[in-house]
Amino acid sequence: MDEVKALIDKEIEDLKDDIINTTVQLIKIRSVEDMPAPNMPFGKAINDALLTCENLCKNLGFETKNYDGYALEAVYGNQDEDVCVIGHLDVVPEGEGWSVPPYEGVVKDGKIFGRGAVDDKGPTVAALYGMYVLKKLAEEKKISLKRKLRFVFGTNEEGGSKCLQYYFERAKYPTVGFTPDADFPVIQGEKGFLVFEFAKDVEDTFEIEGGQRPNMVPDRCRFEGSFDVQKAKEIIAKKGLNDKAEVFEEAGKTIIVTKGVSAHGSLPFKGENAISYMFDILDELWTKEDEFRRFIDFYNTHIGFDVFGEKLSIGFEDEKSGKLVLNAGMIRKEKDKLILTINVRYPVDTSYDEIEKIVKEVVQNYNIEYRLVTNVPPLYFEADHFLIRTLLEVYREFTNDDTQPLVIGGGTYARWAKNVVAFGPNMPGDEEVAHQKDEYILIDRLMLCSKIYANAIYRLAKE
Repeated sequence: MDEVKALIDKEIEDLKDDIINTTVQLIKIRSVEDMPAPNMPFGKAINDALLTCENLCKNLGFETKNYDGYALEAVYGNQDEDVCVIGHLDVVPEGEGWSVPPYEGVVKDGKIFGRGAVDDKGPTVAALYGMYVLKKLAEEKKISLKRKLRFVFGTNEEGGSKCLQYYFERAKYPTVGFTPDADFPVIQGEKGFLVFEFAKDVEDTFEIEGGQRPNMVPDRCRFEGSFDVQKAKEIIAKKGLNDKAEVFEEAGKTIIVTKGVSAHGSLPFKGENAISYMFDILDELWTKEDEFRRFIDFYNTHIGFDVFGEKLSIGFEDEKSGKLVLNAGMIRKEKDKLILTINVRYPVDTSYDEIEKIVKEVVQNYNIEYRLVTNVPPLYFEADHFLIRTLLEVYREFTNDDTQPLVIGGGTYARWAKNVVAFGPNMPGDEEVAHQKDEYILIDRLMLCSKIYANAIYRLAKE
């Protein structure tokens, strides 16, 4: 085993430049979901990233199959059972406040900067080259594999994983595998993933817009209406929000813009919600007794700055996975309809039905409509499961870290594929940079991940 590990590690070190350059190449593609086109279900940019990986995999000697722009499959071997790695090429929008260009793949200070560097382009590249090394060693008869190797590139992880749903309607589920899109040492469980909307008929006397995705803490919210500018400034100053809000007039319109701090929707306590700042200001500024006033009261009473769902009476918690987490991710107005989008990550022992019943009871008092957008039930593997044990062993051999398997609020591809868990790239104590400005991955971490992933794939494939 030590001999094989040494072979793998040397091959990966020899590929360092390729790993870095491929990561940079993919970061340069702004693969944010856009308007669909034929064979480009999530837009041209995401498809460009998919085609880039298709060409790369062909050059590396894998057999490839493009699933109508939804996913790309790269395979080595013809055995019935397989080891499958699933990475995603789409990214969330860049947001504001970057100190480096978000789509240039800037390399400095031992890091690669850019949207997707850690979520999930860098780790996907690391795992792909790890798998390629095993293919190369198997072809050279230096190792033997009992399972074929399969790599799947997805294109819609950030937008609901419709790509994998499409793919697995046409392809077999893996025998065993992982997705490099969360944390080490290994993710044994994922909280339930829930997105719903609150919709309310309101007067068409204002405009409001904030947030980009349900699974991002909104870093900006804009309100346009008829109000006294001086009063707004006084309220903002009284609340200590001068650095979080600005008021101005533009083209005869009076506008407030609030600024927050973006963070991953599963970790809203690490961000600052610009929508919540806005409703805190509107609580005193909007004095009309109308339907929008009722919505303001609802927001501040039952959401506000609470990120655990306690104000909404859904503050569930269990020993396996901890507290429910809530993110008010987006707000928009469509003529006379106000729509607030909420993302909830709920504990593995909580049911969706419990949440729905309680939330509907709360909102009916405000004449607010509840709309389910998506619900993905929790995922959980016992600690002694073969996959959990194997990945944990490999991780500990490289790190000597005895951290126990985790249950996370983030949703990964593991939810949409059977016999798959999330595995890396973040390690205990890492700065949280996914979905944030100046996202980066350490080059040393990228290389370490590639070695860990290659050894993990080998361990799973030789059994």
